[in-house]
Amino acid sequence: MRTKYAKWNPTAENILKKNNMATRNLTMVVDRYHYEDFTERMMDITPHSMQEYSRVNMYLHHDGYPEWQGVQLANWVLANNRQDGAAMAAKLVHDMYYSSCYLYNSPDQIDHQYTYIVFTDDTDPLIYCYDQYTDKEVFCLEPKDVIKEYFDNMEYTNFAGGEIRNAQEKQEFDTIRTS
Repeated sequence: MRTKYAKWNPTAENILKKNNMATRNLTMVVDRYHYEDFTERMMDITPHSMQEYSRVNMYLHHDGYPEWQGVQLANWVLANNRQDGAAMAAKLVHDMYYSSCYLYNSPDQIDHQYTYIVFTDDTDPLIYCYDQYTDKEVFCLEPKDVIKEYFDNMEYTNFAGGEIRNAQEKQEFDTIRTS
């Protein structure tokens, strides 16, 4: 069985993930120079410390674990990284939107397990993942390394091929409605 969002194969290595299919998450888009500034000054990077610099705080209700949303974001960044932070934030909302998605003023306004921060940069973007429930960084990696580390046996959105999540959900709904 799978959710209608992440196409899940019930293989032995995925059985434990079954209980995580509704993992709530939030994605922020922040210009990379804020990451560099905080790192240089040896300040902690957390979703809370980055909230004033975030161009968008996009809540997604399903599939927030790194093997799905982390890889989805990595694929998306690799397909869309030739834009400034404001354009990337707008494109993120357009490409990742589905019916259980909301925008918030602050990452602290909604309960969620994982916060992802896409640190935008023309050449070297980073994806940062923070587990709100354990109050710890999960990873801070380049998109290619997120894919290398977390790619799993799932049917990810083909952002490089022009797919977007909103269109996938609509297509699945139309298929169900005509059945």
